[in-house]
Amino acid sequence: MLASQLRFAASFAVLLTLAIATSGLAQTDRVYPNDGDAVIGKVKDITKNEVVITAGGKDQNISSSDIRRILFQGDPAELTRARELIMDAQYDQAFDELKQLDISKLPRQFIKADAQFYLALSQGQMALSGQGDLNKSTADAIEFAKNNSNSWHFYPAMKLLGDLAKALGNYEKAAQFYGYLRSAPSRNLQIESVYLGGMVKLAQDDLSGASSDLGKVAGIKPNSPEESRLQTLAKAALAVVTAKQGNGKEAIEMVNKLIEKLNPTDTQTAATIYNAQGESFAALGDDEGALLAYLHTQLMYSMHAAEHSEALKKLVELWNKVGKPDRAAQARGELQQRYPGLAG
Repeated sequence: MLASQLRFAASFAVLLTLAIATSGLAQTDRVYPNDGDAVIGKVKDITKNEVVITAGGKDQNISSSDIRRILFQGDPAELTRARELIMDAQYDQAFDELKQLDISKLPRQFIKADAQFYLALSQGQMALSGQGDLNKSTADAIEFAKNNSNSWHFYPAMKLLGDLAKALGNYEKAAQFYGYLRSAPSRNLQIESVYLGGMVKLAQDDLSGASSDLGKVAGIKPNSPEESRLQTLAKAALAVVTAKQGNGKEAIEMVNKLIEKLNPTDTQTAATIYNAQGESFAALGDDEGALLAYLHTQLMYSMHAAEHSEALKKLVELWNKVGKPDRAAQARGELQQRYPGLAG
């Protein structure tokens, strides 16, 4: 009896040692796709187009554009928290987490690249919201891109650099950065590249060029909710082009059709549409109609910095035009308080 117990104890000790050794060697990286469950295993390789993860003894190739986030074994707690905050667009809080890290001391190159990207992204988004330095953010994002040209974050980095260049008025660079998205494996990103290129041309008052690009996007047959969103945004921008070409009534008809079909959950697109309505009324010389449209964005969609700040700038002008300088001062004060970097 005693001998049997001793043999059992010895066998259990061997099994326990093996289990501990195996768990120590196991990799617990987690790749979270946009849809479906996480793939758990060891990230074997990363390129700008795909991530290769070994799971269950087999390699899986996942397109970079289909990935929402990756958690790596060895991630510091600050990086894990920052990823969650960024997914909720809490860029200032994410930046506070990431700036605590000494990135050079992180244990894996994959983790270092992730931390560098999210630091550049959070800083860039803050600058775009008037809460930081656009030039410094651009320099840091370029540094990330140079050092991580094969990161799975490559295309989002190009989008960020395009946004920063456009905000700085460097339209040639913005078009160049947005152009990289056309090489992405994702049809969504390819379409977005055309849309963003059209928006750059619109910012330059190249109305014929903008109309051409935006018309291509407006005419697609959407294969996904994201493509439908891009199509709607392109139609809103086309209304602005139409208004700038002197066809204000047609522009208002175009944008009113979009308002009738608003997706109540997509508040950012709604804000863009109401701003387009405001610009269309302004083109007709209807200051009161423009005021109502921009007020809608100010009061209903203040959570979206780009659209909200644009509406506030327009309201400062419009309140003065209709003889209400006190209301103009209120709008200017809100703009300066919330978006100090955009108020000039």
